[in-house]
Amino acid sequence: MFESRHPSHGFRFSILDAVVLLVGAGLPWLLWSPVGHLALLIPFTVFHFFLFCNVLRVPRGCELLWAGVFVVNVGTWVVSGAFTWWGVLGVQLPVTVAVLAYALQLPSYHGIGSRAPRETT
Repeated sequence: MFESRHPSHGFRFSILDAVVLLVGAGLPWLLWSPVGHLALLIPFTVFHFFLFCNVLRVPRGCELLWAGVFVVNVGTWVVSGAFTWWGVLGVQLPVTVAVLAYALQLPSYHGIGSRAPRETT
C-alpha cells in the first residue's frame, strides 16, 4: 500500500526471525540421531539466510547463487559418500566471502552500517 522509493537500511530483526533462529538451532538436536552430522546443515543454512537477508541484506541474485552452489556442494559430497564439513566449508567459504565482498561494494548496499539516502526536494 505505502511504497518507499528506497529500501530500508541497516539491520532487520523481527519476532519471526527469532522463531526461525530458535527452530534452526533446535532442530539439529532432534535430527541428530537419524541423520547425524548432516543435521548441522539446518543451522548452517539458517545462519547464512539471516546474515544475507537481515544483517548485510545482499541482493536476491547473490543469495540464489550462494544457495545453488551450496546445494551442489553438499549434494556432491553426500553422493560421493565422502561428506566432511571441512570439504563443504572449503568450497562454500570462498563463495560466501565473494558474495559478501560483492554485496558490500555495491552502491545499492543497504545492510548494517549503511545510511539511508537523504530525500531531495
